[in-house]
Formats: sequence, structure tokens, C-alpha cells
Amino acid sequence: MDVIAQRAASARGIPASRAGFTTLDVLLAVALMGLAIAATSGMFVASKGHIVMKGREVETTQAARAAMDVLVRDLRLGGACLPVTGDFISLEGIDDDDQDEITTRTGLTRPDLSCVRTATTASFGPSTTALKVEATDGFESGMRAYLRHPNGSGEYFEIGAITSATTMTIVGTLQTDYPATSGLYAIDERRFYINWFENSKGVMVPELMMQIGDNDPTSFAVGIEKLDIRYELRANCDPDCDVVELPEDNAEWQTVEQILIELTARSELPGKDGVYFRRVVDLGVKPRNILPR
Repeated sequence: MDVIAQRAASARGIPASRAGFTTLDVLLAVALMGLAIAATSGMFVASKGHIVMKGREVETTQAARAAMDVLVRDLRLGGACLPVTGDFISLEGIDDDDQDEITTRTGLTRPDLSCVRTATTASFGPSTTALKVEATDGFESGMRAYLRHPNGSGEYFEIGAITSATTMTIVGTLQTDYPATSGLYAIDERRFYINWFENSKGVMVPELMMQIGDNDPTSFAVGIEKLDIRYELRANCDPDCDVVELPEDNAEWQTVEQILIELTARSELPGKDGVYFRRVVDLGVKPRNILPR
């Protein structure tokens, strides 16, 4: 304690040891408090960074799983309620390194789960704009349909309008003549592929797109940067079946036993080190698990 403080304390009859804090005491207290605040702040910043990182990991994992769940569901239904013979193929794809495309086709069903399909009751040719069928129940305007010739060939077209219980119009023209008893099937066609767009911060971001029929594609899952698809064939299966990047023709497409998918999702933003968090999911899917009725 300095001399002035001691004298003032003595004058008031207060012992020097109880007269108050010295300047050194105050400085030490301030220094200790600063150290405590600094340590607490460091822990808070580290904790906040950990929470942000874990949040990005959870979001990325959820995006990967959600995208894979939809792909698996649609691919497993591929070919349901549709022809299993002839030229019809429920799958179609494009091999583009690790950003492949795949299209799957499934027959639509009515509320009672019966397949939406019928047969023509009169012959017609390319100039025909209206089809005579056994029934139009379940078919709708704008719906995509597949017309199958009894010889196994066929083609797709869009339904223009349902004009009666046994008549519908078509959009465009057909490619060949069809006899009565040609099969007509309502189609749900879905195409999946990866697209890149520039966000508001000028960063290129990947997204998984889904296109239903001829409708405009829509973004299904943001952050999906890799979609690698391979096809396991029912060929040379001793001990392992042949696996190809893409079947060469219809004959090979018809031997597809399993679709092998590897999907990679990345976080929306990178970490402080500039590295994105990534989650990889891979799975094998067997299409056409529901046989035509």
C-alpha cells in the first residue's frame, strides 16, 4: 500500500491490511479476468464451429439418403404394368463419366391398383388422330402412353384428350400401321441427371434433377455432385456377372439384372480450409420387381 493510503487509513482507524485494493491488485484482477474471457471466447468459437460443421454433415447425409431413396423406389418399380416382351425397355441411360443419366418407366395404376392399360378395337395408321379402344378409364389428357404392336414393336405418344368412354385423341402422328388388339399402356417416365447452377454468391452448385415425362425438369436434391451408374448383366455369372457402364442395345438392356448406383452429395458451403464435406452412398437395385398383371 502506498504511503498516502496508509496514512488515510490510519487517520480513520482502519488497519492497513483492510484499507482496500492496491493498484497492483486491480491490475492483476483485470489481467486474470481478461485471460478468463479470452479462454471462454476461444471455447465458444470452437464450439460454434463444431456445431456448424456437424450441421453441414447432417444436411449432406440427409440429402444423399433422400436422393438415393427416391432413385431406388422408382428403379425398383421399373417395368411394372408394362410389356415384358418385344422391343419395350423400361430403362434408358446415358454414360457421362461420374454424372450419368437414367430414365425409368413404370405403368400407372388405378385406385384399385389395377394397371391403366387397354387394347385398340380397330386398325389405324400414321394419319390417325383418334384411337378406338376398349376403355379409356384411367387415361387422362396430357398423359404419356406406349402403343405396342402385336409383333412386339411400339412407340410413345402423348394423349391429347379423352373424348368418350372408348375414344381418345393423340398429339402428333404415329410411325406405322397398327391392327386391332394392339396394347395401350399409361406410362410414368422419370429421368434423373445432374445439373450445375450458379448461386447468389457466384459459386457453382450441383443438383439432382428429375423430369417427369415431357414436363419441365425440377430440382430434386441440391448438393448431389456425382451419379455413377453401372449395369450388372445376366451374363458370364461364374463367379461374377458382367458389369457394363451402359448396355449397348435392346438385347443387352433386356438382360440387366441389377443397377449399381454410386451417389455423392457435398455440403452447401466449404469449411474454413476450403474443403467441402462429402457423403458417398452406393447401392444395388433390381428393377421390375412388380410383374405386369
